[in-house]
Amino acid sequence: MKTLNLAHRGFSGQYPENTMIAFEKAYETGADGIELDAQLTKDGEVVLFHDETLERLTNGKGHLTDHTLNELKAYSINCQIQAGLPEQKIPTLREYFDWVQDKNFVTNIELKTATSENIGLEEKVLDLIEDYHLEDQIIISSFHRGNMVRVKRLNPNIQTGLLVAGCNERIIQTTKELGMDYIHPHALCLDEELVEVANSYNLKINTWTVNEKADLEKAEKAGINAIITDFPNRLRKIQEKQSASV
Repeated sequence: MKTLNLAHRGFSGQYPENTMIAFEKAYETGADGIELDAQLTKDGEVVLFHDETLERLTNGKGHLTDHTLNELKAYSINCQIQAGLPEQKIPTLREYFDWVQDKNFVTNIELKTATSENIGLEEKVLDLIEDYHLEDQIIISSFHRGNMVRVKRLNPNIQTGLLVAGCNERIIQTTKELGMDYIHPHALCLDEELVEVANSYNLKINTWTVNEKADLEKAEKAGINAIITDFPNRLRKIQEKQSASV
């Protein structure tokens, strides 16, 4: 089984995270897919952005959810990683789907909500997935169990993964009982025992966020479904080297 190479917020090790250029560069470097973050604007549009507030990543201020889409589009992403890049704006999920719809590319959509309260994000994300007929290429994930239960209730066939910072057999069992297809543990949890226990519950593992060469090599040998990394180019080189040696 090939381990998938999923670019964390796009190729975020070299390009501003959750931007179209980061997604495009991840595709160009040979990633198998993207992990990205979805939130709702004040006027109910689905945009791709990680933080609750705008200050770290843009020239705007305040909570993202207090802004309309038009207001957010007036801000620029801070391109501090690489000088000279074209100006980047906060993309919508619809913009991303326009770009990815003709590509053989996996998309892991993390639902970013402050709590598990139902604010309508799950339904809007699923509607867009269905509009673009991308059901077979999507994984939806969240740290909030309530969000994931709603996703499965709205569309039992969509692939889902529960994000967990810590992991043990009890958490794996709970993840299975929630009806998830995947568990998404932090890389520090990843070891042979965890993989064996997840396999015994018929749960696939997508681990985050693995960046250093030695850690990527270890994760690649673990026999898991996907590695989420800021540097898909590094993982691609490791995978190519391993393929050449077989």
